[in-house]
Amino acid sequence: MHSVVSCIIDDNTPLRVQATSAGAKDQEAENYLEKKFKGNPQYTFDEAVQTAIAALQSVLSEDFKPSEIEVGVVRDDASKAFRVLSNSEVEEHLTAISERD
Repeated sequence: MHSVVSCIIDDNTPLRVQATSAGAKDQEAENYLEKKFKGNPQYTFDEAVQTAIAALQSVLSEDFKPSEIEVGVVRDDASKAFRVLSNSEVEEHLTAISERD
């Protein structure tokens, strides 16, 4: 099963969020993200990544291990390069999510 959730976060301006998803339960994921981002709340980059991961966990009813999920990000910096977070970075986000819940 493959699912994709994407969020566009711009660190240098007031938060601009576009939430889309594709794959299994895509409409549920979009609804989850729209609810979380409603009213244009101020999210840090880490909070936005964690919200995207939490959306997948919620709609798929799964708790992920770092080896079971890939998280790709593009930061609004000079390089604007796409990169996949390492397993240790994903683990940090998963830990933050579980501590928050």
